[in-house]
Amino acid sequence: MMKNIFLFISIHLILLSCAQVYSLNTNTDVPTDAYIKDLNNELIPYEGTWKGTWDNKTLFIYFKRIKKYMDHKENNPYYKDVLVGKFKVINSNNQILFDNTNLADNDAKIEGTRFFSMPYKKYSLFYLDPDICNSTGDILIKFLNNTSTQLDWKFSDTTDIIDSSCQYYNANPFPQPLPKEIILTKQ
Repeated sequence: MMKNIFLFISIHLILLSCAQVYSLNTNTDVPTDAYIKDLNNELIPYEGTWKGTWDNKTLFIYFKRIKKYMDHKENNPYYKDVLVGKFKVINSNNQILFDNTNLADNDAKIEGTRFFSMPYKKYSLFYLDPDICNSTGDILIKFLNNTSTQLDWKFSDTTDIIDSSCQYYNANPFPQPLPKEIILTKQ
């Protein structure tokens, strides 16, 4: 009798721990607690430290692949491998203008969304910065060479409304922590 109970509990626990795994290019709904996994290690070449300059400023961005719990669909949460980005911007005098590199991975201000493959392969990321009036933006990155050592970065600001509660409401110029376009080199 005791063996049967133990066997039943063991089988039940094994079944509960076996979440369904899907590839990273899955663009359909998945079952609750499924895992959209980077099975082909497509995100690995993006990981690491990247550097670029624009307007007498230097951007250091640190990309890392994490397993993120996606709970934006209340009735259908799941896990997904995504890139997160943390960055530091310094001016030509080595003064730090922006630095969020100490944030926890799940609190990173840049988070990957998905790959696009037409007309060429690029990775889409979303930017949300609660420290700068909840500024938002879309980022597209793609490799410029076969050695995956240079990235083309395009940023589009999608911030809708900045109201008077924002500390930068009347700031001129408004803080721009990220460049619109830049070539990043892997360090």
